Amino acid sequence: MDAVPGRKAQMTSRSAPDLTYCQPCAEDGKKIPPEAFCPICKEFLCSTCARIHRNLKITKSHALQDKNSMPSSFRGESEDEKFTETCLRHSQEFIKYFCLNHETLLCGDCLTERAHRLCNIERISQVAKRYKEGAEYNSLKTGLVQTASDIGKLSHDIQAIMKSVDEESLTNINELRKFRTEINQHLDKRENELLAEIDQKKRTSKTLLNELKSKCTNMNSSIEKLKSELQAQDDNSNQLLIVGKRAIKELTGLNAAMEEVSRRSEVSRYKFYRVPATEQLIASEKSIGRLDESDTSSALAQKQRQQQTKQEQRQQDTMQQHQKQMKAVSQKGESTSAVGQQEQQNEQQPRQLETMQHQQKHMQGVSQKAHFSSRADLSQAKFSKQPDISVKTSNGSRDCWLTNVTLLTGDSLILVDHNNCSLKLVDTNNNKLVSQVKLPDGPWDLCHLPGNRAAVTLPDLKKIQFVSTQGNVTLLDRVKVDGQCFGIDFCDDNLIVTFIDPGKVVLMNMKGKVKKSADKDSSGKPLFQYPYYLTVTRESRTPVIYVSDWYTNTITKLSISLEVLQTYQDPILRSPRGLVAVGDNQLLVCGMDSDNIVLLDTLTDEIAQLLGREKGIESPHVVAYCSLKKMMFVTCYRYRRLELQNFVKLFNLV
Repeated sequence: MDAVPGRKAQMTSRSAPDLTYCQPCAEDGKKIPPEAFCPICKEFLCSTCARIHRNLKITKSHALQDKNSMPSSFRGESEDEKFTETCLRHSQEFIKYFCLNHETLLCGDCLTERAHRLCNIERISQVAKRYKEGAEYNSLKTGLVQTASDIGKLSHDIQAIMKSVDEESLTNINELRKFRTEINQHLDKRENELLAEIDQKKRTSKTLLNELKSKCTNMNSSIEKLKSELQAQDDNSNQLLIVGKRAIKELTGLNAAMEEVSRRSEVSRYKFYRVPATEQLIASEKSIGRLDESDTSSALAQKQRQQQTKQEQRQQDTMQQHQKQMKAVSQKGESTSAVGQQEQQNEQQPRQLETMQHQQKHMQGVSQKAHFSSRADLSQAKFSKQPDISVKTSNGSRDCWLTNVTLLTGDSLILVDHNNCSLKLVDTNNNKLVSQVKLPDGPWDLCHLPGNRAAVTLPDLKKIQFVSTQGNVTLLDRVKVDGQCFGIDFCDDNLIVTFIDPGKVVLMNMKGKVKKSADKDSSGKPLFQYPYYLTVTRESRTPVIYVSDWYTNTITKLSISLEVLQTYQDPILRSPRGLVAVGDNQLLVCGMDSDNIVLLDTLTDEIAQLLGREKGIESPHVVAYCSLKKMMFVTCYRYRRLELQNFVKLFNLV
């Protein structure tokens, strides 16, 4: 890393270059003679600041020059490093640094705090050089444009609903009055009551829709304002970074507001029906008719109806295919002798009937599926919390960061500990840590391979480490890859690996040779931002890939040829991390920022929460499920939360 934390004091006068003071203190208005000079950070330091400089992780390797060897003066802050934004926590300090670990803007006082002593810190001026061309800024601009487009479409849909409300109201009034002409005048009172009811429902609906339309207008104005603010700072990289970071939060709020408007646009619909008794007893005091609620007109309701129609069509297609197969079997049997044919039919008919009944039960829904076998169905599952499994060793190791948990054959669980650069083996019979092996650098993800082997990604080394999982874990060979590799899985003698900066999914052979890569869609837009995890499963014997992107809150489904098949997203799933397939069409996904474990049903596109904070789930990272023992393993990570970092959470199926 070229950039290191440090602050440079501006020279008070070009005519007096020898008036040199401790530069960090000079920014706080203190004039303290320097005792040391850092040739890497280009800073003069007093004794206190020099001690801090030697203790910070990022600067402890810097060799400081004492008073006898340091220069007499140094140039001041460059024009690119002038700052105007003050810190929200320290009002007298300017924002000058950026914490890569916490994604936080910092001032000099923030930098000395304990929370950031072990973090990777860069100066704003150096982060800003990359920001404008980086994925985050491009994603922000894309998000603004997409959200503006979505708001426009939503406003257009609401306008269409308003028109249909008017037409519906007119139709109901005409029907009412047509029937009204056929009855006696003594029913006028009831007619007026119904007219008032229709008008009230119309005014209620239009009042709501006008309110929602106004909100759409306001949201659109907010989008334009954000775009203008970003454009105004186009030539100021430092300010652009700050404005962009704040704009991301506002954009998240606008997206949430848009979802709320979409849900509230579900207007109740009504239709006038004649009452048969009134037709028969036209002179009676019976009511003329009634207004019955029919369907709704929101975009959400329409999508649900479309999904239901598609599912019914799939069921019908499956039934037709099965009937064709039965017919083919019957036609084939006609070539046998009459006696043999009769015997064959007598044998096949019960089996065919049984198969047909089984197929119908399978398609009727979740309630008819088999209960928790190797094809597990967790849609109605309930879990009980068990004691956590402690996995921190006592030999002076650092606190854990468990970035993968994988079930091995037998009764073993293998863990990837990123902070301690190790793989750890746990016996699930007694839930005890039994062994560990050190890796050359911090690992991230792991996948099974044939022949009692596994592959582990080493992002910072840009390598994939192969290991043997037979008995105690032992290291094998490594292969070099082109970039920071994170998520990994195996399929048909190939590795599927995710990368960041830029975000992409790569299909490669076991030697690391790239066969295919996917990083942009057909319009040239990035497919991924931070795809930290993936999993490969088979649906109807066809392999498919699911990739989680924590930045965009999405799960993307790809074919084995890396073509995008579908994208899943739901407000209850934020910052998705680890994911694993259970059954034929279900995924368990960790919601790091939503503090939950959710179940994604890829047949119905439904995302439902299984576990949340009430079960102790906070910032979950990865999950594994054992269908045989009906056990779920979850790892969590939150900075300085040792009760989360050093344990694996265990749940049993009730």
